[in-house]
Amino acid sequence: MTENSKDQSLSELTVEKRSGNIEKFDEEKLVRGISRAGTPFLIAKDISKSLVHKLAENPPIDNFIYSSKIREYVTQELKKRNQNTIAESYAGYSKNNVTSIKEQLKNNKYDSKVSQTKNTQSKQFEKDRKRFAKDKDNAL
Repeated sequence: MTENSKDQSLSELTVEKRSGNIEKFDEEKLVRGISRAGTPFLIAKDISKSLVHKLAENPPIDNFIYSSKIREYVTQELKKRNQNTIAESYAGYSKNNVTSIKEQLKNNKYDSKVSQTKNTQSKQFEKDRKRFAKDKDNAL
């Protein structure tokens, strides 16, 4: 298979993400994702090229692949390269977990010993306005 036909077949490859969104395969995005897990850039680039080569030699049916399959492949490659800690980090990443942590923080923000400050200024302004109006009425 020639380099040009590899590029052409992968340019038509679509990836279904966990969210259900469908995107075109982007090798650079894959490299960035692998790097963010803590992989040195050159290793991330090499793993990406390895995946591209594998996909070009054995194209998925209907030019479609799930992101979870890409994640599995990258995790295996990281383990083969003695990057076990990074592989665990990469395999365990979940936007849903990040969201649940945000939700937990959001739900626990009122458990603080410090009083809630949201809208405090506007509430205080309203109290002062009422007190001023009351004082004004009493003065008349």
